[in-house]
Amino acid sequence: MLSLTSFLLAVPLLAQGRVVQIDGTVIQGTITAATVEGVSLRVDGSDQTIPPGQVLRLHFGPPPPMVAQAAAAASRLEFQNAANLYAEAATTGGDAWVTPFAQLGRAEALLGWASFDRGHAPEAVSAFREWTASHPDHFWIPRARMGLAQALALEGKVEDAANEMQDLANFAFEKNLGKRVEFEARLTRSRVYLTADQAALARQRLEGSGGLVAALKQASVDAASPPALRASLRQQWQSAQILLGDTIESIDGLEGAQRYWERILRTETGLGADARAAGQIAMANAARAQGKLREAQFALAEIAAVLNTGPDTAARTLYSLGEVCAELGDKPTPGKVYFQRVIDLYPSSTWASQARKKLGQ
Repeated sequence: MLSLTSFLLAVPLLAQGRVVQIDGTVIQGTITAATVEGVSLRVDGSDQTIPPGQVLRLHFGPPPPMVAQAAAAASRLEFQNAANLYAEAATTGGDAWVTPFAQLGRAEALLGWASFDRGHAPEAVSAFREWTASHPDHFWIPRARMGLAQALALEGKVEDAANEMQDLANFAFEKNLGKRVEFEARLTRSRVYLTADQAALARQRLEGSGGLVAALKQASVDAASPPALRASLRQQWQSAQILLGDTIESIDGLEGAQRYWERILRTETGLGADARAAGQIAMANAARAQGKLREAQFALAEIAAVLNTGPDTAARTLYSLGEVCAELGDKPTPGKVYFQRVIDLYPSSTWASQARKKLGQ
């Protein structure tokens, strides 16, 4: 197996690779190395290396057919099939980037499986550990270590998962991987605590003037940062706000979440569609808990119709709407219609898993 310490591509790609930088510019060429030390490309016969902290996104080229089949299987929640296809793709040769890509895909498929059945968490942990041991300097090492932390949390090893993310944040700083990676490691750590029913620890790290939400807000408006980076940080800020809202709801109930979101929607400017929708969903759910079912139904229907949200928020909206419609005697639309829509449109979301339980699937 080719060592990914330098991740040299022995065979030039037929389709060009692409690097999107934090200033928004795109460089196309043959990617010859992708490590935590830099991403190297050959462009029109000339070589250039981009520091990892300057890279926003990295694309090696179109995936081989078997990798595409594996990804499609994972999107259908056929995790065992996806893991097997990724494992086979990792041994079929071809461009050097395919092997680590497929191996990481297998680990992530096993993580998806573990999110539905925690009995598969040890297998996911093992796959991520094998990947990180084989490719310790790969550009994707942060992604793999975040997957490892989530798998450890599902296995019940919460402190191991949290320590993994603290180590990653330190590693990102030492290697100058950029603010995004450091912040994502801290976000993942908070998610780990919430997943493990340790909401108080998640809240401690998210809330307050020294918390992650405040730090992300400040970073996302820093005029010294390039526009594309600020946009990425704004997305992380939005994710942190939503995570804090979920954390507060876990601790203080719907009334606490309602107070939090009323303040956020009233005082924060520049909120994205997902954060606005998450706040409105929380308030609709609070109204529902108070018996104001029609009010909740209208609010949720408006969110679904008006706000252009991301997949997870859209799935959350439809699921909540399905619950309200069911409580209203399936009027004007049966709740199961919305549950099925969640499953059809967002099959890999946590809301789809809950919708399947509602439908007895």
